[in-house]
Amino acid sequence: MPTSFDRRHFLQMTAALSAAPALSAAQAPNTNTKAWQGIFVIMQTPFLENLAIDEECLRKETDFLCRGGVHGVVWPAGASETSSLSFNERMRYSPTVVKEAKGRATVLIGVHGANKFEAMEYARFAEKIGADGLHALGPTDGYGDSKYMEDYFTSIASVSKLPMCIQVSNPGMTTDFLLHIADKIPSVRILKLEAGNVPHEVTRVLKERKRTDLFPSTGGGAMNLYDEMERGSGGTMAGAGFADIQAQIWDWYHAGKKNESYELFQKFLLSAVLERRTTFVLMKEILRRRGIFKNVVMRRTSRFTMDAGDLRDLDRIMEMLKPHFRA
Repeated sequence: MPTSFDRRHFLQMTAALSAAPALSAAQAPNTNTKAWQGIFVIMQTPFLENLAIDEECLRKETDFLCRGGVHGVVWPAGASETSSLSFNERMRYSPTVVKEAKGRATVLIGVHGANKFEAMEYARFAEKIGADGLHALGPTDGYGDSKYMEDYFTSIASVSKLPMCIQVSNPGMTTDFLLHIADKIPSVRILKLEAGNVPHEVTRVLKERKRTDLFPSTGGGAMNLYDEMERGSGGTMAGAGFADIQAQIWDWYHAGKKNESYELFQKFLLSAVLERRTTFVLMKEILRRRGIFKNVVMRRTSRFTMDAGDLRDLDRIMEMLKPHFRA
């Protein structure tokens, strides 16, 4: 991803916007009917052995998640190894996710950029290709000043009518800041909480929000999913490997089958613990085993970072969860 916004990148963005097919009024998504609560999965980015993006597996992952009953998909974001993706890659492959989802799940396209100008172009492009919403990390230049960030997010919202998810990505993005920015930007629909005691922050957002269509979501590998649902959370944004299990936990809970939901969550929790020490490579290994990915290649390391003990743990977890696979 470019770290500065220069004339060359602007011209590339303009060309991509011109080339992308615009949706007709009949084709445009109706955001009023889309899900804004539930299991929204931060997709992994599959790579070929030469580190190019594997478009075939990106399509297969999108289809797998939709068949698994997730409520939304997000690409790219942190778990997508987004900091290793170029501008051209994001422009080229975002339409792949939108097209493959075929309206089966809410699609959020990542619009974070090095500065507001880059982020604004990603937002325009996301709307043009038919995304259902925007997913915005903070500015990637790392600047956490509240006035700077407020201008960054309001600028994104100024160029797109799509609902927005804002994810905590630097220390300046406190819950106070998130609630303030949600008041300033009516299109903000989801606040993805990542800092502090996250379940407590879920409770705080629900208590202090000024509108009922603003939902707190979380990450953390869905480690606190059941407790967060008990608090009234709007959902979680965790990894793709066992996304169908997370969706089943959510669906059972909200269908009144709380005992079944809790028992399945207890089984799933072992994978969340394993993810804490192995990080995103675990998701790729699960997707490989489930026939979605061809490999576990990550751009930031050429070394497979799970050892024999980790793989043994995963063997047991997969055997235990397999009866609950949806896809």
